[in-house]
Amino acid sequence: MWTPESFPGADKVPWQLLIRARYVREVDAFVASTIVGQVAHVASLDDAARVATAAAEATRAMPAERLSRTARGDALIAVADFIDICPPWPWPWPWPWPGPWPGPWPWFEGRENPFEKIGSPYQGIVLEGALDLLGRAGSPQLHEQLGGVLKELGQL
Repeated sequence: MWTPESFPGADKVPWQLLIRARYVREVDAFVASTIVGQVAHVASLDDAARVATAAAEATRAMPAERLSRTARGDALIAVADFIDICPPWPWPWPWPWPGPWPGPWPWFEGRENPFEKIGSPYQGIVLEGALDLLGRAGSPQLHEQLGGVLKELGQL
């Protein structure tokens, strides 16, 4: 373990150790979870449910195949690039921001939330970034199953 005094510098850190995955399915589950989390923030409820269902089905069917050392580093770089494009949403909100509202928002009382049906304009950028992440860090099986749904939703 490095201490602050003996830290050799960021260029000497074995970044592959940050991803402790040993199998391809573990990296695929992480990639799929990252994509589903980002799509859920910007897509409509139906689209987010389709992506989550496709990701769950794809990761359940993965065989236990060992992961190469270079694939770990490549996955880390791909996820870091995806997070640059689609940063994680700040939840829980930093203090002193109030927590989630216990019921429907007062201005939506008696009305439907339109964003649950239409999604966000940012959805296309997130879907393009997710496809790039799948191509760089996901297995061919995950890319085939989840990528098809992402292409269909983004009309790419």
